[in-house]
Amino acid sequence: MNKFTILGGAALLAMTVAASAQPPGGADGLRGPRPDRDADVTRQQVIERTDRRFAALDANNDGRFTPEEARARGEQRRAQRMDRMFERLDLDRNGAITREEMSQARERHRAERGERGPGMRGHGMRHRRMGMRHGGPGMRGMRGQRLFGEQGFVTAEQFRARALARFDRLDADRNGTVTAAERQAARDQRRARRGERRPQG
Repeated sequence: MNKFTILGGAALLAMTVAASAQPPGGADGLRGPRPDRDADVTRQQVIERTDRRFAALDANNDGRFTPEEARARGEQRRAQRMDRMFERLDLDRNGAITREEMSQARERHRAERGERGPGMRGHGMRHRRMGMRHGGPGMRGMRGQRLFGEQGFVTAEQFRARALARFDRLDADRNGTVTAAERQAARDQRRARRGERRPQG
């Protein structure tokens, strides 16, 4: 089987196996190294990270991030994921996938699932579904509408302002630093609100 056959006929297996092969910070390294969830985050750090992220998204450097650039980014990330899937399955690096290599990939995936335990099964797939739902190609749907608005694009200043608004909501004591405790408190509040919205009985 050649590359195109395996990507078409056995994509489901490849997607499942590739879940454990994702590099830190997303498929294209857009977000950089994954931050420490317990580390404090300052307002200045948020500004720097947001500006770097916007610069990576603004492909033509015109100061605007558009739906067209979002779609191009989505296509790029999908192509990178498919290349990694194929490379992970092509154990002998000969440009083709054999049935034996597919079988080995299945066994490796079963072993990895067993090490993670039953509570983690499907965890990676859920996150991929969430990523597709919330930030899929072109950021369609409600998220795209919120991001680009009626003007059809978002500027660096708007991108930064939204990130800082989220920061300010988390910075409960308004000291310019968000701590792990403040992030946990915000998560607890969200869970409580979701619980209140659920129908009783």
